[in-house]
Formats: sequence, structure tokens, C-alpha cells
Amino acid sequence: MADGEAGGGGEDPSRELPDEITGEILLRLPSRSALARAAAASGAFRALVSSPRFLRRHRALHRDLGALLGVFTFSVRPEAPRGEGDGTGFHPAEPPHPAAAAALALAGAADFSFGFLPADDPSAGKWMVRDYRDGRFLLDRVPSGTGSTVFTELAVCDPLSRCYVLLPPIPQDLADTVESVLTVFGGRRACEPFLAPAEPCEGADAEPPLTVFWTARCPRKVVAFAFSSRDGRWRALPSPHCFVWRRQRSPFSCPIHAVWNRRQYAHGRFYWVDCLMNRWLVLDTRTMELSLAVIPSPAGYWEEHVAVVEAPDGKVGVFAHGFHHPDGKADLYYYTIVQDGDDAPRWQLEKTIPLPWPSAYHRPFCVRGTANGCLILEVSEEKPAFMASHRIRNADLFKIDVKSFQIEKICRARCAGSTAGECCWPYFGFPPSLSLPTV
Repeated sequence: MADGEAGGGGEDPSRELPDEITGEILLRLPSRSALARAAAASGAFRALVSSPRFLRRHRALHRDLGALLGVFTFSVRPEAPRGEGDGTGFHPAEPPHPAAAAALALAGAADFSFGFLPADDPSAGKWMVRDYRDGRFLLDRVPSGTGSTVFTELAVCDPLSRCYVLLPPIPQDLADTVESVLTVFGGRRACEPFLAPAEPCEGADAEPPLTVFWTARCPRKVVAFAFSSRDGRWRALPSPHCFVWRRQRSPFSCPIHAVWNRRQYAHGRFYWVDCLMNRWLVLDTRTMELSLAVIPSPAGYWEEHVAVVEAPDGKVGVFAHGFHHPDGKADLYYYTIVQDGDDAPRWQLEKTIPLPWPSAYHRPFCVRGTANGCLILEVSEEKPAFMASHRIRNADLFKIDVKSFQIEKICRARCAGSTAGECCWPYFGFPPSLSLPTV
């Protein structure tokens, strides 16, 4: 008997099966976390499951979004310089979070400073992060010689593979339809570009197609364009008739920029929720249509207290909390949007979640972001979180999802801004050894 075979202790678990059979078995593992455990069993398994072709086949077979590895935040305050200490960057999940090891590996391997993007034109503006989804980041910068914050240069990139794509400019005939644009994004931009979710791949070797939306808010309409990597072209989307965004709706309500900056996604649709006016602006990524829905919301909610999430069974869920907590105890409420027959859609309360942070003197928590059925909350004792828009502060980031409704700490981070002062995206993915380029 050859060395290593006696007793079975040194046997390679894959040596008795042909590679093609082993590959088909591993391909049916339901997630990449299961692949990671299989890879730890032998070198042969590790070489097989980390190959790009195998990972593409696995991605085509399973809709596996990966684990929550951390949170990426970006400060948009004009006075905040980019770099360490300004609240910008990737904050990896920390122990005892189950994905802490993978998150640390990702943080070490990726370039979240985006230093690989072209910087050959010193007269152009600096790249600014505008959106994140499915491992891709969308950034823009003010073009050289124009100073335009309406039609900016756009780049989609993957900080792990350091690959990027520069999008073509919006054609002049489409640009001519945009006029009297109102500023958004902390006053630093007059457009809102964002990424559509990655579509399923058609084949094992296919790269996921890329779709980018561009919107601008004009006094009486929303202008929207869509770019697809399938044909490399921009096209216009029709706007709802006589749609009016008010610059300031009342002295006591959240200003409209807070509504426009809070774009949210669930099951193929993007939403902008105007609680005061009971209006939802809806962009359907499948039909490429914008529409306006009237969905009366419970009294007492401002847009910055509301977050839309993907609920199970294709439902649209909403997390919300009130402004005042007179008894010092705060609750988070979870609703689903339901429609009975021909009746108008309505919010249906599904669950009340007690929050462990007392709010007798101020509210120490605020809604930060959503993705894949989970909500990110920031908790800070340095100052009421919802008022701390002009300072850098230490904060704890927590996750609540629509399946368990358990509060789970992600990490501690340096944060800045609030509704209009900072963007925050939950980062789902895989350790570098099991990741594929997304661009």
C-alpha cells in the first residue's frame, strides 16, 4: 500500500472520482460559502472551485449574492476632504460576525480608493462614488472644460479586480430635453445616476450585462435615460405627466432633496417615497417605465425614517420608525405593501421590533441603507444621529433582516453625514478566492 493510503488519514477526498464528476457534484452546492467549506477539504477541490469557469457556471446555476461583508460609506460634504478620517471607505465586518475573516481578506485585496480609475486630466473633477450594487461601483466626475454637474463622466468599476468601463456620454439630442435641473446629492450634483441589478448570465462563460440609469429632476417632470452594455447605447424613458417635485414642501417637513437622495430597490423596481404627499415614484427595470403610485402611509413618518426592502415571496417591505419616543423606548415597525382586489395599495403592519437603545433624551440611531432584504442602522452616542450631518463621529453599524428580524452588529466605523450628507451601501460578496470580476 502506498504511503498516505494507510488508514485513510492522508487520502485526498477527490482522488477516487474523475474530475468531471467531482465538478458536477460541487456545482450543485447551493452557495459559495458551501464551496469554501468544500475547498478546505483538499487541494484538488480548492483548485477546481476557484477556477473562473467553475465559478461562472455556479453563478449561472445559483442566485447566490454572498454574505454581508461590510458597509461602504461615502461622504458628499463639500468641506470634507477625501481620505482617512472623512467617513469615506469600506468598513469590513468585525468578529464575532461570521463573515469577518472573508471581509478582512476583501478589505486587504480590493482598492476602495479607486486609484486605478483614469486621472490623466488634471482639469477634470475628482471621481465621486454614486452607487454600489452586486460588486460594482458607479462613479462620476465633472468633465474638463464644462464644469457641468448635470452631464458628468461616468465609470463603472470593480475594486477587487481593478477593472473599469467608461460609459459613452449622453447623446446631444437626449441632453437637449433636460432643462431647469434642480440640484441633488448634497448640492454637488444635478443628476442621479445609478446601477441596475446584474442580470442572470445566459451562459457559463458570459459576463453579466451592465445597465445604468441616469435621472434628473426638473420642475414638472423627471427625466430618465438608460444605458445598456448589450448595444452600448443610451435611450430615453418617458416621464409621468405633470409630475411636480416641490423644492420645499412645508416648514415642518423633510425637504425634497431628502426624498430624491433616498432611492430604494425591491424586486426589479426602484422607489422614491414621498410620505407627506403619499406618492411613490416607481422605475420598473423590466419594462423600463416610470410611473407614479399613490400609497397612503401611516401618519408620523418622514422619508428619512423609512426604508424599502425586498420581502419574501416577491413582496415589498418597509421598515419605519417614528420621530418622537415620549416613553424613552423606541420601536422599529415592519410593513408590507398589500393590495386587496381593486382597493388602493396600503401599508400593512407585520411586526414591531423593540430597539435596545434608549431615546429618552435623543434618538441615537438612524436608517442608513438597505440591500437584499436587510436594513442597516447607525447607532451613535456622540450626538443625536439624525442631527449629526456636519461632523465625523464613531458609530456602530447594525443589520436587521426580514427573515429573522434579529439585530446583528456588523462593525464600528467612522461616519459622517445623514440623509443628504453621506451614502451608505451594504456590501455583499465573497472572499477574493471565490470572487469573479463584475466588470
